[in-house]
Amino acid sequence: MVDANHCMTVPQAIRIGRELEALDIDWFEEPISPEDIDGYVEVTRALDMAVAGGENEMTRWGFRDLVVRKAMDIIQPDVCAAGGISECRKIATLAAAHGVECVPHAWGSVIGVAATLHFLAALPDQPPSFRPMPPMFEFEQCENPFRDLLSKDPIVQHRGKVQVPTGAGLGIEIERSVLDRYRVG
Repeated sequence: MVDANHCMTVPQAIRIGRELEALDIDWFEEPISPEDIDGYVEVTRALDMAVAGGENEMTRWGFRDLVVRKAMDIIQPDVCAAGGISECRKIATLAAAHGVECVPHAWGSVIGVAATLHFLAALPDQPPSFRPMPPMFEFEQCENPFRDLLSKDPIVQHRGKVQVPTGAGLGIEIERSVLDRYRVG
């Protein structure tokens, strides 16, 4: 996966995307501005590799436009921004009905990571095809005290897998001293 973080024009994204295809990259994430749905349609149709995006979309109605127009091969709702677990399940159902994969965006605190893992646990295998696979989880590797230290039992990946927390609620217990350390004001 290569994440361009909206830094390209449509022609640039197509040109770079073709180079990435030669490297056997699985998908090209957020190559152009998130508001340019027509541009996403153009980039997606021009490339053989999957195009992903949607982490900046906040509503199922916005995702509806992306999915119905096949603007992306993979949508990436963020559970913390797009209405929570229940709303993201509606978004994922809409995507599955249109043959679009759902790989949620998960970047930030352990609270968001836990919520995203519970969302993923509620999804069927993807893509809707003859050989579906368990849903994928975007597990960032940067140093992040709000992900690594905020839970009394950190969520970690081991051999490419991440366990869904099983405690009450989201399955995590917050380490209050970390909140105190980063409190502003």
